[in-house]
Amino acid sequence: MEKQSGKKSGIGKKLLVYFLALSLLPVIIGGTISFYITKNQCEKNTKAHLSDLARDCGRKISYYVNSRYQDIKLLSQSYVFKGNDTQQKQNYIEEALKSYPFFVVITILDKNGKIIACTQKEYIGQSRADRTWFKKTMQSSQGDVIPLDAYRAETAGWKMVIGFNTPITDENNREIIGVLSTRVRMDHIIGRIKALDERIVGDNNAYLLNKRGEILAGPNEREFLNIHHLHESPVVKDLLAGKTGITAYKNDQGKDVISARYALEGDGAFNGWGWGIMMSEFASEAFKAAYIIRNTMIILALGIAFLVTMLAIFVSKKFSRPITEVSESALRISQGDLKPVKIHYDAKDEIGNLVGVFNKMAEDLRTTTVSRDSLTKEIAERKWAEEALKKSEEKLKNILHGSPIPTFVIDNIHRVIYWNKALEKYSGIKSKDIVRTDRHWKPFYNEKRPCMADLLVDGKIDDIPKWYPGKYRASDLIDGAYEAIDYLSSPGHDGKWLHFTAAPLKDYQGRLIGAVETLQDITETKKAEEQIKLLSRQNIEIQEREREALSREVHDNIGQLLSALKMGLSRTNKKIPGEFSAIKDGLSELSFITNKTIMEIRELSHALHPPLIEDLGLVSALEELCQDFKSYSEINITWDIEQIQKPLQSITNITIYRLFQEGLNNIVKHSRATKAYLTLTSSESEINAIIEDNGVGFLADNVLSPLQTKSLGLISMKERLALIGGELKIISSPGKGTKIIACLKKE
Repeated sequence: MEKQSGKKSGIGKKLLVYFLALSLLPVIIGGTISFYITKNQCEKNTKAHLSDLARDCGRKISYYVNSRYQDIKLLSQSYVFKGNDTQQKQNYIEEALKSYPFFVVITILDKNGKIIACTQKEYIGQSRADRTWFKKTMQSSQGDVIPLDAYRAETAGWKMVIGFNTPITDENNREIIGVLSTRVRMDHIIGRIKALDERIVGDNNAYLLNKRGEILAGPNEREFLNIHHLHESPVVKDLLAGKTGITAYKNDQGKDVISARYALEGDGAFNGWGWGIMMSEFASEAFKAAYIIRNTMIILALGIAFLVTMLAIFVSKKFSRPITEVSESALRISQGDLKPVKIHYDAKDEIGNLVGVFNKMAEDLRTTTVSRDSLTKEIAERKWAEEALKKSEEKLKNILHGSPIPTFVIDNIHRVIYWNKALEKYSGIKSKDIVRTDRHWKPFYNEKRPCMADLLVDGKIDDIPKWYPGKYRASDLIDGAYEAIDYLSSPGHDGKWLHFTAAPLKDYQGRLIGAVETLQDITETKKAEEQIKLLSRQNIEIQEREREALSREVHDNIGQLLSALKMGLSRTNKKIPGEFSAIKDGLSELSFITNKTIMEIRELSHALHPPLIEDLGLVSALEELCQDFKSYSEINITWDIEQIQKPLQSITNITIYRLFQEGLNNIVKHSRATKAYLTLTSSESEINAIIEDNGVGFLADNVLSPLQTKSLGLISMKERLALIGGELKIISSPGKGTKIIACLKKE
């Protein structure tokens, strides 16, 4: 008994060691690998995130400054500046200041440098002839714009501004008769930089520097126009040298920092002025997810060690007793004692099976005579089953050979037992040459591999995705059957699209004895489907080009004419004496209608084709769409739009944009929601777009059916997504809101 007790203790210790090794080793290895993978991925994501933020902000600033170039060029073309009526010029620039909210002050100087009109009238009569910018402007040509880099202006209350100056020519555009000068607030640019601060984790800040290393925008306005404290560091030197990139370094506090720098490339007339954006993030913040994984794995390993120890002790006590009893009983039987002793163990597990089998074996040793009647009955049943099977096989053979569908049957060791005439005609292989072989793959593939029937015979259902990735589905008609569509090609022959269907074959006892597989040539159908998709894509691309052209025509021509009309109405209204109040009221109403028409024209232009998709990309266009929705709707909308690293095709960009546009329109028109949430995420292989609301919802079962007439917008988006390989899913029920999910693979 002492020896047996020692064995029990040995089993327990072995179980403890085995359990600990099997449980902790994967956790330790997996945790270590996860830590380093996550750390590396966090570093890559942080660098990409900082670069994208800096680049996006820089491009928006460039677009903003270039727009001010265009504003002063457009303003300088007015015929009012070419005349001699100073009061008319004064009235005109005061009106213009209302139409150009970014301007702080608009000034007109004669060719001697004297201010003859100014929106801040206290400066009228002063001279600016000694200013360098005035001299350069007088020496420039018509249409040139002489810029002024950022500085603090008295006219702006010593706030930061940038300046734009352009020459005014006579009516013949030959002689320069003066200068049109404007000063533009930098609040918008400073706001962009502060917005970057909010998106940086930790105590780091974003800065906009000029070519001298002076701070133009940042978290503290008192630092503006001061030299950045890191101006001697390689990061700032590279930025001032016009180099864009990512650098990891230790800051002046000895902390590891990841810094992104972006030298503005300019936009249109704006050449960047040597400006650059610099933003940083502490490595400790960037790698926080990796450190959390590491600490979690340590805690998990300790917890598993404790639980495994308890489990090993329990298992040792619970399972060693029946094993010892089985060992003792086996020893007794081997010594000739056949008296049955039943071992009690009620658990239904492997040890329970062992105990049950041992008890049965002991009982069988005592009762070794088999019932003769039972044996005779079993033999008769088997003979009857064999005869029935032969008849069934003959019927099956006749049916298969007469079928017009190419079909073959294999047995449970993958040998061909039937190869019908239709398959002989398709493959060119006679039945006599392939029956009783395992070469049924040969007509379909260039090298030996399993067909669908082989996988069913082996019961390897989990291997079907490996051999038919994304091409298979379970049959709706036959239990246990599967279908697949595959493109097959062979040397010297054109490829074909085939539809396979394979089903298992079982005997009367339900045992698997083989499988049958049929095939259908659907090449022409696939070609027709691809042609329809191609034509549909071309049709959509033509529509979008027409939308873009119409949008540009509406915005550039009609919009400009309406703006000029508005200013003309305003000037006319001021010239009419006060006693003609009815006329003045009429002109004011016309001016209001004109202004409203301008806003409608802008909204129509953006609805036809969002210009930001080409200018700044899909993400910026979607953010503008959400901002516009937020401005005119009472619905509380939030959004999370991720940057997409790999550029997408234009049809993909516009399809995603139209999906969000249609979704927001449906929310406004039908949902009666108070909240909406938009998400755009991107992985290496696919893009997911989600639109959610907490509205009244609807029955989503048949909403995408072609017979529906109330959901044509969603049906159209489903078809658009299908053309670029995407899918649309709608989750909704009455009173539970709506969720629209679009998923498309990256090309």
